[in-house]
Amino acid sequence: MADVDPDTLLEWLQMGQGDERDMQLIALEQLCMLLLMSDNVDRCFETCPPRTFLPALCKIFLDESAPDNVLEVTARAITYYLDVSAECTRRIVGVDGAIKALCNRLVVVELNNRTSRDLAEQCVKVDAADSSYPSVNTCVHYLKLPEYSSEDIMRERLLAATMEKGFHLN
Repeated sequence: MADVDPDTLLEWLQMGQGDERDMQLIALEQLCMLLLMSDNVDRCFETCPPRTFLPALCKIFLDESAPDNVLEVTARAITYYLDVSAECTRRIVGVDGAIKALCNRLVVVELNNRTSRDLAEQCVKVDAADSSYPSVNTCVHYLKLPEYSSEDIMRERLLAATMEKGFHLN
């Protein structure tokens, strides 16, 4: 991780025309490796802070000319951030138009194209952060609550789950 300069990585992420797409793709792959292989989340977030990198990743989705292979790796990087910290959700929602851009990519997905299908899978992972429901294991009296972005969403998901047949709290 020490051999990657975060400023250069960020600069390459912000490229996006012609041959620059290759540099952008290299930066995305490098970022994914950093996030995936990091053994220290705090150090990783110091090197590639979500407050800086997530808006740059979201802006790639806002670029309508971005090809699917770039968007798929971008979505993968976003999901890696979300896997580490649900707090990253608010950074994504904070980028004007980012969620709509992610959803729009799902509308035009070609399921017979592997790259397009992989992109759709990653987009669903990103959008699923607040759409998960709590789960319960009554045998061991265990309630698992996902990290929701707000108390209102948590309340809504809990109420909806308790109305489902088979969801019992004793």
